Amino acid sequence: MGISSPTINFPVDETIKRIEYVKANAMGIIHEAKKIQREVSAIRSDTDAEEKERIDAADGKLGDILIRFLQKSFPKDGILCEDKPTIDGGEFKWILDPVDGSMNFVRGLPLYAISFGLEHRETPVGGVVIVPPQESVYSAVMGEGAFKNGEPIVTSRVSELNRAIFSPNLPTKRAHMIQEIMADLSGFLTYARSFRRTGSFVLDSCFIAEGVMDAIWEKTVKHWDVSAISVILSEAGGKLTDLNGVHYYTGLPELVASNGVLHSEILKLLKTVRSTVSRN
Repeated sequence: MGISSPTINFPVDETIKRIEYVKANAMGIIHEAKKIQREVSAIRSDTDAEEKERIDAADGKLGDILIRFLQKSFPKDGILCEDKPTIDGGEFKWILDPVDGSMNFVRGLPLYAISFGLEHRETPVGGVVIVPPQESVYSAVMGEGAFKNGEPIVTSRVSELNRAIFSPNLPTKRAHMIQEIMADLSGFLTYARSFRRTGSFVLDSCFIAEGVMDAIWEKTVKHWDVSAISVILSEAGGKLTDLNGVHYYTGLPELVASNGVLHSEILKLLKTVRSTVSRN
């Protein structure tokens, strides 16, 4: 059973069937993702506009593949996919991020993930995250535990900030919030053990779920960034909330994901350092 799953009523068997379908076809998805990355990373961009065009093309191409893949077996399910028109459906809806870590993807870096969130009546109940470069598959169904490549995973038990590895918040568009970001970084540089950052919120969150990292805080997250990992992380024993401790279900503008043990201390530190910004 999951460690911290909320109790809701949902069709568990139908949820498991959908999650297992994605897992069973993961190697085919990995093959397609690697093929597209080789194609786009072979093209060099001279401007930001050209790089953005390559990112959009890669997201769009893989997104089309994932949508066709899901509609083949679950034609009545709804689908929300980044940069695609929403497809209405029944009680189940897939929340897709075709490439989380798009800049890494087009540069040829092996740090990106593909996220399949599954929601029932707008509540996340299952998730699969595929990491093509490592050929890893993270998965969870609410109440059934979290897994990596079929083996159970749990978050770390690190309980002191000075032993914790964090992934810092560094939004792409950050000039307007630089004081707040610097306050956050200063606080964690003072008390935390170390920082690691892949450039993919989904991948960093999977690392927290399996216990090799301890926490991440992030601004400007989108629904498709978080739906799958919210179930995987919760089932592994972690927490995912806003700065007031409100648990994630369908979307929050700023999130803290942690191993669960450190969560209240992280929220307290963030509130403390940000209060200094508001006073200045």
